[in-house]
Amino acid sequence: MSGTVNQQYIDWLSQVCNARILNTQLIQPLWSGYGACFRATLDYSSDGTVNDSKNNGSVRAEPSQQSQESSRALHKVNHHKRVTQVVVKCATPPNTLSHPKGWNGDASHDRKCQSFKVENCFYSQVQTQIISGCPTAKYIRHDLHGESSLLVMEDLASIGYSRTATSLTAAQCKTVLKWLAHFHACFLNVRSEFDSRNLQLWPEGTYWHLATREDEFQAMPEGLLKQNAVTIAKTLASAHYQTLVHGDAKVANFCFTEDFSDCAAVDFQYVGYGVGIKDVAYFLGSALPTETHIAHRDALLNTYFVALEGALQARLSHHDAPSYFTSIDIQYVIAEWKMLYPFACADFYRFLSGWSPKHWKIDAELQYQTNIALAALKQKV
Repeated sequence: MSGTVNQQYIDWLSQVCNARILNTQLIQPLWSGYGACFRATLDYSSDGTVNDSKNNGSVRAEPSQQSQESSRALHKVNHHKRVTQVVVKCATPPNTLSHPKGWNGDASHDRKCQSFKVENCFYSQVQTQIISGCPTAKYIRHDLHGESSLLVMEDLASIGYSRTATSLTAAQCKTVLKWLAHFHACFLNVRSEFDSRNLQLWPEGTYWHLATREDEFQAMPEGLLKQNAVTIAKTLASAHYQTLVHGDAKVANFCFTEDFSDCAAVDFQYVGYGVGIKDVAYFLGSALPTETHIAHRDALLNTYFVALEGALQARLSHHDAPSYFTSIDIQYVIAEWKMLYPFACADFYRFLSGWSPKHWKIDAELQYQTNIALAALKQKV
C-alpha cells in the first residue's frame, strides 16, 4: 500500500462520523493486506462534506440513521472542540490472500475477520469498564459492511502518548508491566458476567493459542514440545484465576509518553480470556534482547506481580466497580500465575516452532523456560 489513504476509507469515515475530513495520514497497512490504520482530523462544524485535498474536490457522505445518532452524541461530547484527532482502523479483506510466511488458508482468513469483530466489541462494550492504570484510546464509533469493518478511536498521540518503539530497556519495560498488571486486575474473574452479556471476545485470548493454530501445530517438528502441546495448553486454560489478556502485547502495540513513564495500549484484536502471565511472557520476549532478558527477568517479573497485587487491592477498594474475588484470593492469583510462567513461554514456543521455526524470538530464554515446563509435566507422570 502506498503512503496515501484509500479514498473509499475516507468516505466511509465521513459517513460513519457525519463529519468533514480535513486531512489523513497513513500509519501502516494491516497485516497481510487486510486494510489500513490511519490518522484523520474530523471537523464537526460542517454538514458531512468531505474535503479531498488531493483532488481539490469534495465527496458528499450519506450517513445512515445510526451514524446520525452517533454523530449527535459526538457533537455533544465535542461541543467545545470543533476539530477532533482520531485514529481509524479500516479492515477490508483482500481479494487475493498474501501472508508474509505463506499461511493463506481459510483458517487464517477466518481468524483475522473474527479478530476485527472482537476488537470492535472490546472498544464499544468493554473499554468503558477500565478503572485506571491501563489507558486505552477512547472509543468513538465503528461500522460493519459484510466482512469489512471501520473502527474510529481517539488519537493517543494527541493526548500525550506520542512515542512508539520496537524495543525497550529493562527500566522502560516496567512501564508496560505495570499497565498489564492493572489491565489484568481490572478484569479478573469477569467471564461469567461477560458471558451473560454475550460479549464477542475470544474464548481464549492471544493470537497463538492452540485451538486456532491447527495448521501450525501440524507443521511442528516431532519432539517433546509437540507431544506435550495439548497438555501445556490445557494447563493454562484450566487455571483457576482467569482474566482478560491483551493477546498481542508486543512493544509496538504500546504508545508512550515522552519520558516513557506512562503508556497506553492499542490493537485489541486478540483480547480474550486467559491467565495474565501469558501477556507478560510474550511481552518480555518481544521487548528485550536475550542477554538483557535473562539478566533482568526475575526483577521484571517481580515488578509485574507487585503491581498486580497493588492493583487488585485497589480494585477491592473501588466500591463503584464490582469485583469477583476477595482479598484472600490475591495471594493465590499470584502463586498460580508465577507457576504458569514457564508454561506460557512453552505455549508461545509451540506456536513459533510450527509457524516460523527460525524466528528470532526462539532464543535461549524461551528454550530455558520451556524446559522448565516440560520437566514439571514429566514429574506429574
